[in-house]
Amino acid sequence: MFNKLKKIGFTEFNEQYFGGALNWNTFKQWRKRKTKSNNKVKQHFIPLWFIIKLSEIFPKFTIDELEKNIIAYKGPSSSSIIVNPKFPLQEDYRLMKIIAHFLGDGSVGGGFGSGLLKGKQHSEYRNFTPDLLDRFEEDLSVFGKVPTSKNYKHGNIILPNSIGYILQHIYKIKFDTFNSRLPVLLFFLPRKLIAAFLRAFGDDEGHVYDSSVEYYSNNKELLRDILKLINQKFPELKTSLIQSNHSAGKNTKFSLKFYSTSQESYLALIGFDHKQKSEDLKFNMKRRRDKRRRVTESELLRTLINKELSAKQISRLVGTRHSSVLSRLNKLNQQGEVEIVRKEHWANIWRLKNKHVKI
Repeated sequence: MFNKLKKIGFTEFNEQYFGGALNWNTFKQWRKRKTKSNNKVKQHFIPLWFIIKLSEIFPKFTIDELEKNIIAYKGPSSSSIIVNPKFPLQEDYRLMKIIAHFLGDGSVGGGFGSGLLKGKQHSEYRNFTPDLLDRFEEDLSVFGKVPTSKNYKHGNIILPNSIGYILQHIYKIKFDTFNSRLPVLLFFLPRKLIAAFLRAFGDDEGHVYDSSVEYYSNNKELLRDILKLINQKFPELKTSLIQSNHSAGKNTKFSLKFYSTSQESYLALIGFDHKQKSEDLKFNMKRRRDKRRRVTESELLRTLINKELSAKQISRLVGTRHSSVLSRLNKLNQQGEVEIVRKEHWANIWRLKNKHVKI
């Protein structure tokens, strides 16, 4: 391509197609693929607009042909480099999950006309479940070899801003807590891809209760879009209307519910990558099938002999509803039989207050 431009001559090429606006020194940088500086190889990148312009000027150099020769790409400024990119980009389950995670516990950073708030310097996905961070990192392979920085302790993974730029461009989407909406294109995709999207969104924003699975969001319009998508793609799943919780801090929290009759179908059609949420859903279905008798307070107390447990852990041991166990524990706490010793992962840990009492 540059050999052809050399035959034309920079001055003539610049005047004819760019009205003399191209800078010669900048153009020379694009022409050199690599230079050495301080014994390190420095790669030079060609702006996308210039490559597209050349494909229009010279039909021989089509975008398809140029893609075959791209060895790396990056976003504007000091953005991280993605090597061995995969072209064309495949619209598979990995891409759907990345979009869902950005809408859930992720954020897209950067500038250059992205319309993002000040201070959003980098893109990241936040979650304190190591498996989900690992899966997100694996899913990024849909773009190529993506450099990341992962921290289990802080519960996040930082990635190049160019990923967000690409998704914003393709799907005409905003990754903004209060202004994001579902891309229209999602409503035309097959159920298998939508299931992957919903699975990832549920991993971040879903909660498994005794008799339901619920999605939460501060963005009511986004949740409405998701409900519309569910009703269109999975009409067999019985859902509630959008509900609001006005007591959730300064921002109103909205939710939609999958009813208990749809729990088994939800697991089969969508499910969770989040291990604990998947296990909770399976436990609920088993509990409903077993139809266990009413559990006594003495049985609850016996589980705490020489052990400190959460209400959920106790419910799994005795095979009854988590909410029922929690209600009983609060009653026993008032009676002085049990007490809360600490909090772990947002759950209270209980123990016997008087270990010598006969149970």
